[in-house]
Amino acid sequence: MAVLAAAVWVYLRPTSRIARAFLGFVAVGYTLVSVYAVAHTVERWIGAPFHQLTRADVPPGRSVIVLLGSGSYRRLDWTGTKLSVLDPIGLERTLEAARVYRLVEPEFIVSSGGVIDPDSGEDPAGETMRDALLKLGVPPDRIIVERQSANTGDEAQLVAAMLASMGVQHVILVTSAIHMRRAAGMFRAVGVEVIPAIARQPDYLDPTFRLLPTETGLKTSALVVHELAGLTYYWLKGSYKSR
Repeated sequence: MAVLAAAVWVYLRPTSRIARAFLGFVAVGYTLVSVYAVAHTVERWIGAPFHQLTRADVPPGRSVIVLLGSGSYRRLDWTGTKLSVLDPIGLERTLEAARVYRLVEPEFIVSSGGVIDPDSGEDPAGETMRDALLKLGVPPDRIIVERQSANTGDEAQLVAAMLASMGVQHVILVTSAIHMRRAAGMFRAVGVEVIPAIARQPDYLDPTFRLLPTETGLKTSALVVHELAGLTYYWLKGSYKSR
């Protein structure tokens, strides 16, 4: 829409320096947010306080893992057979939850995630992550599914209510590095202190890929904007508590 508006402006006012400057600003700005190296720099800054979880990060005592969902896709064949799979971010988080489960042997894993858009026809992310956890060797009696939440705020409130009856001493929160700051602050706001466990992300080391506009760069910029906007919104709302 910005490019279209700039093009129309230049067409109607071809001698306008402001119109041409606006068109150049849009072109340069859109190029920058499409470059992975630019977006990833901000992404790393948001996730800078967190590191890969080790056994030493979890004190002795009863613990539970809370796995936050990202989303899933469901498709049907001509016979009505369905298959649901995790999105890439949800897959990264589920792999980390399974690794942490083997590392610390918690009481339970809470697989948390509902459906963002009820009209989408997708399955709750909590159920799809549970299925993936089972394939990764987590026993079914150690998995509790939360399927009602539509966002991180819902997850914090619903999971906090579930934790109250579990009698655990430590809550290990599994999510992406860029999401951890906001998620941990929202759990803190409902009275739950968490031990962060960030998922591993792909390593894009090819310098050409990192410096040229790509779809990955644009998606990463979208995640960055989403997190910055979310941090600001929930802080103003009082649903986010920093340390």
